[in-house]
Amino acid sequence: MTPDITIAGMGVAAVVQVTAQTEARIRQCRHALHVDSGVGTDAFLAARCPRVTSLYRLTYGESDSRVTGYHRAAAAVIDAAMTDGPVVYLTHGHPLVFCYSAFLIRDLAGLLDLSVALLPGISSMDSLFADLWLDPGVGGIQMFEATDLLLRRRRLAPDVPALIWQVGNVETRLYTTRTSRPARMVRFRDWLLQTYPPAHPVTACYASPHPAAGPQRWTFPLSELATHAAALHPGITLYVPPCTVRPVQDFALLNALDSAEHLLSITED
Repeated sequence: MTPDITIAGMGVAAVVQVTAQTEARIRQCRHALHVDSGVGTDAFLAARCPRVTSLYRLTYGESDSRVTGYHRAAAAVIDAAMTDGPVVYLTHGHPLVFCYSAFLIRDLAGLLDLSVALLPGISSMDSLFADLWLDPGVGGIQMFEATDLLLRRRRLAPDVPALIWQVGNVETRLYTTRTSRPARMVRFRDWLLQTYPPAHPVTACYASPHPAAGPQRWTFPLSELATHAAALHPGITLYVPPCTVRPVQDFALLNALDSAEHLLSITED
């Protein structure tokens, strides 16, 4: 049975990354609501669902609170589910990656006894792993949202690759399309300089929602971060490679890794 509300991600590169699972669910719903700004989204959905509504302008308005916008979007989805369900709410990327509205919908639906299902999508993180040839299983990975990094004075591990999200939104919860001044990046840059040397190379990355455009990235010394402020829009993620290597500490375990005898000692027949 189709749930009252499905929350699904459309992937990063517009409609070309919609999964077969999500496409099948769209076809099962009476109303598709979305906040995706990619090329061809409305046409793609209209060919698979009787009714399509974009919530983008309802969610994002110049100098408006992004949190307030997420509340408006969640309310619209709940209203649609109660009057025209089942519905599907489609977000850019993965529906739980920097998407507060999904959590609001889940909580409101629970109060109203509406069933909710969530389907994953390709997130900007997945795209960045591919664009940077970055394997999080080698050396680990640390990820922080730029403003949260400053608010909580989060310490970075200099030997672990770092992804810092929403650099272009740093120091505000309000939405804007205006470009940033260099002063906006000073506090953020200075915090990173407590862990990394000034000449340490960092890479600004953007997983473009337009398939023909491809990914964008450029590398510069950390000390020059503020001079790139105008180009660091909200879709930018900053990749900071490690500046040190953590040496092996447990040599007994290291020697046991390729030992058949050790494997037998930690497994059952």
